[in-house]
Amino acid sequence: MKANANRTQSRQAGFSMIEVLVASSILVVIVMMLGMLFQQTSLAWRTGVKRASGYMQVRGAIGAIQRDASAAVDARSIPKALKDKLGGDAQSFSGSLKFYTLNGTGSRDESKPGATPLRALTYVTYSTAGARTEAVLDAEGNRYDKPSANVLAFAGLGSASSPTLGNMKAVYGDLNPLGLPLYITFDASVSSSGANLDIGAASAGPDKMWNTKDDIKTWVDN
Repeated sequence: MKANANRTQSRQAGFSMIEVLVASSILVVIVMMLGMLFQQTSLAWRTGVKRASGYMQVRGAIGAIQRDASAAVDARSIPKALKDKLGGDAQSFSGSLKFYTLNGTGSRDESKPGATPLRALTYVTYSTAGARTEAVLDAEGNRYDKPSANVLAFAGLGSASSPTLGNMKAVYGDLNPLGLPLYITFDASVSSSGANLDIGAASAGPDKMWNTKDDIKTWVDN
C-alpha cells in the first residue's frame, strides 16, 4: 500500500504534455512580441536619424547662402570690364542664385606688417541641388575658379537623405527688381533613400498546420 501511494503522488507532481505545450506557446508569443517591439523601436530610431541628418544639411545650406548673400553687391554698380573678366553673367535671384560679392582678401598678404587687406570680387552661383561655384577676381585683375562644392552634402553624412532646394523667389517690395532683393524665399524638401522593412514571425502552432485556429502571428492581416 505504501508503494502504490508513492507512485500516485509522483504522478500528480509532474506536468502534463498539454501544460508544457501551452506554456511553450505563451513563451513563444512573449518572445515574438518583444522582438517586434525592439524592431519597431529600431525602425523609428533609424527613420529619425535620417530625418535629422536631412534637416542638418538644409540648415547648413541656408547658412552658406546667408553668408554669401550678406556680402552681395548690386551688379549695376560693378564696372562692365570687371564683370567681363568673371564671365559677364548677370545676377539672378529666382530659380537659381547668381550674384556678385566682395569678400575675402586680394593678393596682399595680411600677415605682413603694414599690409592693407584687399577684398576680392567674386561671382557665386547656387543650384537647387546645392551645387556652389565661385569665380574670384583678385586685386591684380586675375581670375581663378575655386573648386565647386555641394552645400547640401557635407560632413560625411552620406546618402541616407537627399535634400533639395526649390521654388527660389526674390522679394523686392518697393525696390528696383533689377537690383538686390529685400530677401529670398525657397522651399526645402528632404527624401530618405533605402527601404524600411518590417520583420515578423509566425508559427503553425501545435498541430503544425497553417491557416488553423492555433496559428501564431506577430502581425495583423488586412
